[in-house]
Amino acid sequence: MSAERDAATPARIRVARGERIYAQGETTRVLYRADTGLIRLYQVTPRGRTVTLRHVLPGDYFGEDSLVAPGQTPLPHRYSAEALTSASLYVYDPAALSERELLDLSRSMGQQLRRAMLHEVHLQSGDLKHRVVRYLLELSDTPLGSEDADNRLYVRATHELLAEGSGSTRESVSKVVTDLRDAGLVETGYRHITLLDLSALRELAGLDLLSDTETAHPGPGPTRNLT
Repeated sequence: MSAERDAATPARIRVARGERIYAQGETTRVLYRADTGLIRLYQVTPRGRTVTLRHVLPGDYFGEDSLVAPGQTPLPHRYSAEALTSASLYVYDPAALSERELLDLSRSMGQQLRRAMLHEVHLQSGDLKHRVVRYLLELSDTPLGSEDADNRLYVRATHELLAEGSGSTRESVSKVVTDLRDAGLVETGYRHITLLDLSALRELAGLDLLSDTETAHPGPGPTRNLT
């Protein structure tokens, strides 16, 4: 393999759950693509409130602030990136992207924009209970969602995470989750919420969340030899 080919080969790294990949305001010169796991992009407002902007699923690129013209300095990141689960990432030199990777990048950013717009619609529609249920359903279709031994769908999420993704506070979200539990719609445990009645939860959400999201979301495989 030529030296030029070696220089262009993306590195593969692993990050632990809760690990911050980069911080809002930092400048980096690399582009990332998620291979496994779930990444959250979020901003901290001037008042100290954390707001989830979008989720990065396997196959998605992120860190797009590093995409600048040759000779220019990358822009400071407008948001932080945090691993919500353990994850593996590919790390690219933006200047060395192949034509296929550039096409994958543009397709990925378009898909993420659609998901971010749908999430914003959900934030603007209905009361807090509707927003929390929609966000739970959204998270259930990510690596945070899984099934227990009884084939019941559950989401690994804290009340704080739900608050940051539904535009509310942890205290208000805790009350909503308690109401849902008392109604027999969910079951709560340590850092996870089991969805007991999906039909009722979808009806309560008021929107068919799965109509516009990438449910399977197959990411492109590595386009270069990583060995």
